Amino acid sequence: MSLGPLRGRIAVARGYVGRTAALAGTAGLTTCALTTDTLPFAVTLAGAGAATAWGLAWSATLPAGRVRDAATALYLASPVSAAGLLITEHLVHGLHWWEFALDALWAAATWKVRPARMARVLAGRERSLTPQAVQQVQEQQAADLAPAGSNHPMSTWWAQRVAVEGGVAPGTVLTDVERTGEKSMTALIRAAAPGTPVPTISITALSALLDWDEEEITVTKVKGHGAGVRRLYVGIAPQQVIDPYTNWVQNIAPKGMPGTQITEIRKVPVTNLTKELP
Repeated sequence: MSLGPLRGRIAVARGYVGRTAALAGTAGLTTCALTTDTLPFAVTLAGAGAATAWGLAWSATLPAGRVRDAATALYLASPVSAAGLLITEHLVHGLHWWEFALDALWAAATWKVRPARMARVLAGRERSLTPQAVQQVQEQQAADLAPAGSNHPMSTWWAQRVAVEGGVAPGTVLTDVERTGEKSMTALIRAAAPGTPVPTISITALSALLDWDEEEITVTKVKGHGAGVRRLYVGIAPQQVIDPYTNWVQNIAPKGMPGTQITEIRKVPVTNLTKELP
């Protein structure tokens, strides 16, 4: 997620520091489990102590209350637990399988959970991950995706809810929105990046997002265009305003010939209807 030039660099640098500290702690724990030398033990314990002191100093800058207590506990969870494992391994002689199991558990939990980052988020110090910052980034992404001249509310809603990363149709824009009835509409779904196809859109997921009947949502190919453009139909429009292609897709094919579509319409004089067409 793009967080801007400065905020993004700070978040990335902090992430690298945290990952490096986790790897260093894992290496120290493993080394101390394999050997009884005091040097690895002293170095690793000193690192855990420095991290603990830093966590206490950081928590002192927070206002008193339950949030500070919880954030402090999260921040100190990794170094304090690492120090406990180190002391245990140093006091117990010999190789034991449970030492390596505990070291692996500590490494996996620290790498995956990242309690120090959780503490900053809880305390409101990780501004790049606060709900307000995430919403701001999503709104900016939606503004970047919205095509010029497409100011329809449905296009904006699509950009903010559907086209976002991890959404139903990421990297797409909604254009040419047209109301075809009291409770129906049609629009074009276009790939935001030229030369890329519109991703496969889950009608079920889109139905849940729109809170609309699945049977009244259709995404079809657009005659004369490639895979970078798709036609969206929502609702059932009055028959007199539906073109033959749409009428076939919405009303005829689902009931009688599923999966088919009209590719060409030929018009012939009425007098030729009784004759066999070539």
